[in-house]
Amino acid sequence: MSLHHYQEDFMGIDRFFQEAVYHDQTDLNAASTVEVELYEHTCMYPTFAEIARQSGHPEVAAMFDAIAREEGEHAELVQKLYGELEVTDTPETQEAKRLVATIEAEMEKVASDPRGLRRALETALEVESIEATKTYPAFAALARQQGREDVALVFDEITRSETRHMNWVQRALDTLVPA
Repeated sequence: MSLHHYQEDFMGIDRFFQEAVYHDQTDLNAASTVEVELYEHTCMYPTFAEIARQSGHPEVAAMFDAIAREEGEHAELVQKLYGELEVTDTPETQEAKRLVATIEAEMEKVASDPRGLRRALETALEVESIEATKTYPAFAALARQQGREDVALVFDEITRSETRHMNWVQRALDTLVPA
């Protein structure tokens, strides 16, 4: 497999987040949040952590593990607000999971490729940047417009966490993994 193939796989994950659907109903945004955060918690970041471990960067693996834990906490926060929330995998999430499975199946090649870890970090930075600067601030603003301050406050908390993740990943790109 060529590096170009890996880039396409990672880019597929990027597109999943770039094309996130913004609904005009706060509860639909909440369902989308839980779906995405659980995906990051159970699939994406554990896979990126394994790439980092196999690439010889345990500190980056620990960062991805920490991000994965916090993404799970985000899902729990939203689920507490919406006890009856129905969350099902959308076609986009299923495709993102397929892409992660492809990366997992080729883990040895991805981890030994000099750009493998860098692409994982670049993808994480893009995902966290979108969530911190666009997705969750927009969800919080809509919840406030709809009179759901309780939901807005949770989205504000998630925004702060995603901003922290974005900064961690940027620092890792800048200092831990050479270009």
